[in-house]
Amino acid sequence: MRNDLMLDSRTLAKGRIRRVHHALGRRVECVTGALWITQDGDPRDIVLEPGGSFTFDLRGDALISALDDSRFLLLETCVPATAH
Repeated sequence: MRNDLMLDSRTLAKGRIRRVHHALGRRVECVTGALWITQDGDPRDIVLEPGGSFTFDLRGDALISALDDSRFLLLETCVPATAH
């Protein structure tokens, strides 16, 4: 396991938005603040508070909006290694 993932957290000021291209399978984890997540074509409202996470489950782009000054992780999909 790579412990340096926590060092790659990102900040997003209240009211700011970050677009995530090709989001399917990626995971967002809220470290501080509050985030609102939306995916193209998805009617759900997904709100994350500290400790919450969400894995994007639809093809296309997504938006992460900061409801408060926030810090989050955006993790890539990891494919398990196969045994030889």
